[in-house]
Amino acid sequence: MKPYKYVLINSTLLFIITAVLEVVLHEFSHFITAFMFHAKDLSLHHNFVDYAEDNLSVSQRIWIASAGPLMSLFIGLLFHLIVIQSEKRNALFLFNLFMAVNGYIGFFGYLMIAPVTIQGDTGFVFHTLGFPMWSVVLIAVFGISMLLVVIKKLTKHFVEMGSVEIIADKEQRRQFVQAVIKYPIYCCVLAMLLLNLPVPIWVSILPVFSYFSLFYGFGDALRKNYTDSNYNKEFEQLNSIQPVIIIGFVFVVILNRFLVHGFFVH
Repeated sequence: MKPYKYVLINSTLLFIITAVLEVVLHEFSHFITAFMFHAKDLSLHHNFVDYAEDNLSVSQRIWIASAGPLMSLFIGLLFHLIVIQSEKRNALFLFNLFMAVNGYIGFFGYLMIAPVTIQGDTGFVFHTLGFPMWSVVLIAVFGISMLLVVIKKLTKHFVEMGSVEIIADKEQRRQFVQAVIKYPIYCCVLAMLLLNLPVPIWVSILPVFSYFSLFYGFGDALRKNYTDSNYNKEFEQLNSIQPVIIIGFVFVVILNRFLVHGFFVH
């Protein structure tokens, strides 16, 4: 692991940066939709949006609840497309890759928890629309299945962050994959649990555990022989201190803590 300690640091920080940004964009979509419907006592927080419901119709509340997951899906699709179209494998590529992962988790993760509680976005929408529980369970199974499918598709791009020598040598690849995927998952789950505090409702932290879905492609990352020739020609840059990544991390932590106190629109 020592040869790739800066890969581990940079990958962990990028994972956390993109996770926080995705959550902020998810919540901001709720916020801006509620604002457009002239919701009263509106406020944006680190992992929820608060507003008075008395002047809103049921359909407006459904749109507000749906806005966050739909934004997450848009983020996943947009950054997945950017990843596919990218030629360079560098820190920016890894940022885009983690944004795609977090976007998909923000959408499919909420489908997965829909049967568990009606307090979440999707649970509220399905309950309000009168979906029977068996259909909500089927949607949750679909969410789990689709998340695993896209994780499988994206796994090879994490491997491509290695140099050609790392990709070719199974032992080097094992150490590299642990640094770029395995340990960052644990670190990001812990960090996001802490950054989600205080938690207004317990359902807010459930999607965090969806990060473990990245392990679904872990076996492929270790053993699969990828046929294309994409690899990181700037590997030494990834395996060194990146001030821009550190600054980005500090920024999102400050943003997260600022939103704990809330941004209010009366």
